[in-house]
Amino acid sequence: MSTGLLTRGARRPAPAPIDPRLRARRDEVARDRGRRRLHRLVVAVVVVAAVAAAGLAVRSSLLDVDHVVIRGATHTGHDQALRSTGIPRGRSMVSVDLAAAQARLVRLPWVARATVVRQWPGTVAVNLVERRPIAVVGRGSHLMLVDRGGRVLGPAHGAAAYPSVSPASVGAGQQLGPAGRSLLTVVAGLPGPLRRQVVRARTSRTGVTLVLDDGVIVRWGDPSRTEAKAEALGALLVQAGRPTIATIDVSVPTAAALTRKNAGGP
Repeated sequence: MSTGLLTRGARRPAPAPIDPRLRARRDEVARDRGRRRLHRLVVAVVVVAAVAAAGLAVRSSLLDVDHVVIRGATHTGHDQALRSTGIPRGRSMVSVDLAAAQARLVRLPWVARATVVRQWPGTVAVNLVERRPIAVVGRGSHLMLVDRGGRVLGPAHGAAAYPSVSPASVGAGQQLGPAGRSLLTVVAGLPGPLRRQVVRARTSRTGVTLVLDDGVIVRWGDPSRTEAKAEALGALLVQAGRPTIATIDVSVPTAAALTRKNAGGP
């Protein structure tokens, strides 16, 4: 047998001793590995617990809608606005569709803008900005208020405060046609004191005609150059002898002219 081989039963040589620093480093690595495993386990448990708690909270009555607060519904009416939100009490706060509620609200005749927000833990706040009437449309006792954009708002109460434009049968929430909107452009462009004198605005083959509260007929022409025409009209109205004025023509504002009742009238 070769002398290079160990004989059976021969004692193996003892392993070389490990450097204490290397052993300490190995122990530290093992401890770090254990700590990382423990940290991951703790994080996983916390996440699972948080998700479970969130799920329970969402289904809990503690986060249900307790109140829907409506602000700014002067003409719209509180109950009508509340119904239009489509948000019943008891619905989960997180399931409330804010965008859908806003879209329903702006379809109401008077509502120009709507904001719907959650106020935790149990309130939905609705803020409305309503449209401003500028004229009335319709006939007889069926007069409807309309805003400067041609949106029909609702029945006119105290309609004498607004000029009447292009009589038509229209319902709340509808939009006036191009002819009606042209008249509104003229009326809306008038300075407040002058607009309050207009009782009627109509269109004809010659353009827009205004009738003032003292019977003066204003031939306006097309809806353009509102500012210049209003300035010319105001200058002629303050002349002496206004009760004798029959018509004023401002269709060409740089050549505005009037006729008087004793000169043949309109």
